[in-house]
Amino acid sequence: MTEHLKPKVLLAEDNPTVRKGIMNFLTKWGYEPIEADNGDTAWSALEQDHSIRIAIVDWNLPGLSGIQICQRLRTRPNAPYVYAIMFSARKSHEEKILALDGGADDYIVKPCKPSELRSRLGVGRRIIDTALGNTTTAIDETNTAMTETTAENPPPPEQQE
Repeated sequence: MTEHLKPKVLLAEDNPTVRKGIMNFLTKWGYEPIEADNGDTAWSALEQDHSIRIAIVDWNLPGLSGIQICQRLRTRPNAPYVYAIMFSARKSHEEKILALDGGADDYIVKPCKPSELRSRLGVGRRIIDTALGNTTTAIDETNTAMTETTAENPPPPEQQE
């Protein structure tokens, strides 16, 4: 059985208390969190490390804003898709639409319950792993299950080669 790397998640949040809390949850949930306290650092991390496939970005960051990061993600050539979750205290319907139209894949109003964030990260991971073709994990799990089933229930002698 192959060992799987923890999925990397970029967290761009300028509030150190909020950032630390989310970082702890990400680690607990099996992710490898990459932290940034401003938009410029977040963008540099995304440009340098293409294994980051999910990003949680605050709207109001020093430097590049969360919206600017999402817009840049959608226009960069030859880079893997990053599932972007806008994480903001902005609650209006118009602001949510602006974020989604600006390139965010999801929008969470803070504060939010950890279970909601965990579920939405799961959606992002499912989309990245399945819809966008990163099915290595699913294939490995299927192969392992088939191997175990075959070992437990070998074919009859007349079907063995």
